Amino acid sequence: MSIIDSLGMLIARKWIAGVDLGHAMREAKKYNSKKENVIMNYLGEDLKSKKLVEQNKGQILALLDRMHSEKIKGSIAVKPTQIGIAISKSYFAANYSEILEKASVCEFTVWLDMEQFEYVKGTIDMYLRFCRKYDTGICIQAKLRQSLKDIQRIVKQNGRIRLVKGAYKYTNAISFQEKQEVYSNYIKCMDYLFAHSKKFMIATHDERIINIARNKEKKTGKKIQFGMLKGIRPQLAAKLAESEDMNIYMPYGEQWLEYSMRRLSEWEHAKIILRSIMQG
Repeated sequence: MSIIDSLGMLIARKWIAGVDLGHAMREAKKYNSKKENVIMNYLGEDLKSKKLVEQNKGQILALLDRMHSEKIKGSIAVKPTQIGIAISKSYFAANYSEILEKASVCEFTVWLDMEQFEYVKGTIDMYLRFCRKYDTGICIQAKLRQSLKDIQRIVKQNGRIRLVKGAYKYTNAISFQEKQEVYSNYIKCMDYLFAHSKKFMIATHDERIINIARNKEKKTGKKIQFGMLKGIRPQLAAKLAESEDMNIYMPYGEQWLEYSMRRLSEWEHAKIILRSIMQG
């Protein structure tokens, strides 16, 4: 690791759990001790070769074994391009199924993350093939114009959703561009989930949304999950963990720089991350 990379990691450790599984497990235990569950994510995406996919899958399976043996409280998240969606539908299905089988034995939920728009339909289609058989959820981005319809389709099949604003960049035809538009669509999607879904996660650092969700919990009697990124608004996360099912998304691995750059390229995330750094 170069000096520049080393300095970058010193900063990125705010939201990265380390470069290897050992570091990640130590961080996971630290959060578990604060009554915060973890969503572990071995970093890897946009993979076009089976060799790289197999390496990533091996790391994910090892993660599940380690979480089980060390009694970590939480779940894992995988990206579609990490397990073969860019190679073929059948290869993606085989790898997703293998991970789900292992997670079932180890008793962990597998979250299927969402990536670029070209993979959205394929990711949802694949998720719906397996969601009735396994404990698995899917990430939906509120910034996409079609997300409410996608949520309605998933909920009708008893799917489980982790609702985020979204960090990927899309064209105006595909996604909302203005901050207020994304916020409004998030609220619409959340309202639908409270009305029609049995189990879901509100994953945001936006305190306005969190407060609305908590009020809806009281009115509806539903107990939902909350999610945040590691190191972003930790005081708020700790406060929520006192009475809510709090889940911290915890990425780790050698691809930490690529992940960090994508987060920083999205201005709203950049402001939150920079604020968290300034706050120590």
